[in-house]
Amino acid sequence: MKKILILILLHLFVNFTFAQEINLIELKKINYSGNEFFSDADLGDVVGIKESPAAVWQTLGALFGTNDEAVIFDSLALNDEILRLKSFYFNNGFFNAKISYKHKVDEIKKEAEITFFINEGEACKYKEVKVIGLNSLKGDLKWQAKSLTKIDTNKIYSYEYLSNLNNSMVILLKDNGYMFADIDSTHIFIDTTKHYVNSTLFFNLGKKYKISKIEIEKSGNGEDEVDENLISEIVGIKDNDTYSRYDIELGNNRLYKTKIFNVANISSQVKDTVGNTVPLKITTEIGNMYQATPEVIMNNEDDRFNLGLGIGFSKKNFFGDARILTLNTSIAAQNIFEFVQNMSVSNTEVIGYADLRLILEQPFLFGKNIDTRYEVYSTIQKRKNEYNTIVRGFKVGLNFELPPYVYLSSFGASWNVENLQVLYQEDYLKGIFLRVINQETELDSIQVDSAATLLTSRIAKTTKSDNTLLSFNFSANKTDDFIFPTRGYKTSLILANANFTQYVMSKIFNYNLNSPLYYKVQIDFSIFPSIYHSKLDAFGIKLRAGNIFVYEGLGTSVPYNQRFTSGGSNSVRGWQSRELVPPFSFGQLDFNSLSPTDLEAIFLDQATPGGLFQFEGTIETRNRLLGNVGTALFIDYGNTWNNSKEFRFDEVAVSAGIGFRYYTDFIPFRIDFAVKLYDPTPGKSSIGKRSFWNDLLQIHFAIGEAF
Repeated sequence: MKKILILILLHLFVNFTFAQEINLIELKKINYSGNEFFSDADLGDVVGIKESPAAVWQTLGALFGTNDEAVIFDSLALNDEILRLKSFYFNNGFFNAKISYKHKVDEIKKEAEITFFINEGEACKYKEVKVIGLNSLKGDLKWQAKSLTKIDTNKIYSYEYLSNLNNSMVILLKDNGYMFADIDSTHIFIDTTKHYVNSTLFFNLGKKYKISKIEIEKSGNGEDEVDENLISEIVGIKDNDTYSRYDIELGNNRLYKTKIFNVANISSQVKDTVGNTVPLKITTEIGNMYQATPEVIMNNEDDRFNLGLGIGFSKKNFFGDARILTLNTSIAAQNIFEFVQNMSVSNTEVIGYADLRLILEQPFLFGKNIDTRYEVYSTIQKRKNEYNTIVRGFKVGLNFELPPYVYLSSFGASWNVENLQVLYQEDYLKGIFLRVINQETELDSIQVDSAATLLTSRIAKTTKSDNTLLSFNFSANKTDDFIFPTRGYKTSLILANANFTQYVMSKIFNYNLNSPLYYKVQIDFSIFPSIYHSKLDAFGIKLRAGNIFVYEGLGTSVPYNQRFTSGGSNSVRGWQSRELVPPFSFGQLDFNSLSPTDLEAIFLDQATPGGLFQFEGTIETRNRLLGNVGTALFIDYGNTWNNSKEFRFDEVAVSAGIGFRYYTDFIPFRIDFAVKLYDPTPGKSSIGKRSFWNDLLQIHFAIGEAF
């Protein structure tokens, strides 16, 4: 600590002495005056000079190498900045913008301040966009090209917009056979009197090409185990197909998705073009067919940060057709050493999970490019002092390849057959009995404890259920970045139907169905409005709603792993994982018509928490602080209910907090500190009387953003 303090003092002393000796002036403030259409942040991104960071950031920058150095005022650079701003305004339709500057220097404080004075003038809007050179286009392609150049006459001129339009047109042409299509020139006519812009876009169309032949070149350790016909089938391009840049990129991606090829490249052999045809060359390097993959696990399973270990063994091109057979095993927990020492299913003293699964993946189904995944799995989930679960199942997942220019980003379907066994901790069940008896009777504490102990000893400690689930997942991601979105929106919809297959079988073979029939719907929507004019800062709003509609059977028998829970690192962060659930209740059941066995089953079903209706959301601002370090301020809200009719706004939990992020190239790591602002739990709404450290504050370690 002393060494760090000495380094900081030494850095400040050297900076101060050096600045005094050569009389440097720091640029402390940049102002913009008169700008109405563009914000100060917009203009700040344009100019090359920046404000000098505070002394503390300069010191930290020197210590950690983040280049947060003092910015020295240079009056000679201001004319260049005027040109930058004028160019920016010109390229965005303000052709008559007038810009000047003024600066003042405080010789005593050695500080400078700059003010840019801006008279934006009136913006020019588009009047017409003409396209020259595409007259020979026919049919659907002609219609697509015409639609692409339709212009909104209320839109202000933008050079970037025209550039994007030009590039989009070239991509459209290259995706439809015109391999050498290119931009010839762009003419722009500006009428500053009537404030409009006419644009003419010239294109060189060239010939329309087809594929003459496909040459395949293999190398690598596994080249003898992968047939050329398989490579051709995966790529999906055939002789005499119309040349398409999109199909070439798609074929390249398909090769990499198989995980068989270390290197895959598809290129058009331009030098060998004959007439209106061009050959393609597929170059591949094929790796080993057997692979062992150890891994260190860090995830948010169960909305808790878990550390663990895993290992997988794979056989690639299993029985041909680019199949991959994989055996995976993994174990993860908040305390993995404690978990390993207490692996017994009956032990409920730890939190974590262990998983074993056999996976078969293939890129085709019925000859179509549908990524298919078959899984056989067994998972043990252990929840300290509550209950353990064993899940055994079989799952088929389909990921459909979507055509270009569609709204959806992905579409998948799955069919899952699952056996769920829950083993309850005796003290956990007794705690539930204590709460129920206290609410329903007027017994004293000794009598309540005695009754709860007796009931706990007589009730079963396990439940079993068999369920099937058919699910469809639709998603659209229209953000500017998958990892750190700052603009746009994304949404997903999950539709599922449970146990309909079993219902049909029960009718065919005439047996009683014990599993409930229900629909499940979950909608997620996140939007990132343009609050900040920076790719390093973001403002986001998330909404989530889900409902399970039981149309035959009891809602209490819906499996716990299909119910909704709130709380945790990706939910309402003022609460622990799965903490926000409906209170235990027998509801409106007719006890006279239910047998003791039915009542016991309903009790045990309710003992695993979760609701059939969920509503929650988040408002969050994310800002970079220093280099790869960032912060987040957030407000979370939400809860779960037994059904949608029970929803009440005064039962929506609210928390707020601050988080810190470290951004790597592939994913952010985060720690969030959240405090309960409003707790709807009966008897706990008085926040001011509760312990801050033990009850109000929650700390979450997690990977990736909360949404």
